[in-house]
Amino acid sequence: MNKKHTKSDLDESLRRLGGIVASPSLVLSYEHTTPLLERSWLRRLGLNKRQTDEFMDLLCLHGLLDKGARSVIEAVCVRRRITPMEAAALLLQGEGWPEEDRSAGKETDIESK
Repeated sequence: MNKKHTKSDLDESLRRLGGIVASPSLVLSYEHTTPLLERSWLRRLGLNKRQTDEFMDLLCLHGLLDKGARSVIEAVCVRRRITPMEAAALLLQGEGWPEEDRSAGKETDIESK
């Protein structure tokens, strides 16, 4: 009755356990964001600390934190056919925010998500 467990048994058990533990965390990360996550994403995009702080202020001012910086930048990239860094620079200048297109009667990608 004493069954010896092999290394592969242990590896399989750890994989299964990892999947059980990670699943809720992954779902949470896909459905919610935080200022810390958004700042991290903006820094990885290439913005410096000052630009990141300013972008976060604008994101909150426009009420778009829950949509995320990536979604806002992506929408501008698609609409204007520019790179993410160009879109971020444009947004930092106060241009291209979704309200501008909404007031002109155009739907943005952000509204449809």
